[in-house]
Amino acid sequence: MSKWSTLAVSGLVAVALSMPAFAQAPAPAAQNPGEKKEQRGIANQKKGEKLEKKGEAQEKRGEKLEAQGKTKAGERLEKKGAQNEKRGERLEKKGARQQKQGEKIENKTEKK
Repeated sequence: MSKWSTLAVSGLVAVALSMPAFAQAPAPAAQNPGEKKEQRGIANQKKGEKLEKKGEAQEKRGEKLEAQGKTKAGERLEKKGAQNEKRGERLEKKGARQQKQGEKIENKTEKK
């Protein structure tokens, strides 16, 4: 092979290797940090609500177990339920804060 044919073949190989990069769809536009915070806040609020409901259900189950005479299991479930409720409340508050922060950030970016 001559120098020119080697050069031509290497050029074709380089083009063939870079073709998949050209064929890719453009990257999605970056989300505003405010929108991300807001969505995270909404997700945390929902998660908190679920945890609270779970905690309430656990407490009820614990009370039923205690009524059946299984005091240790009932007490454990009640404690776990109370912890889940508290955790749920905290998550809801955290979500509300994140949502407010997201709105503030969005407002700042809109003003600019």
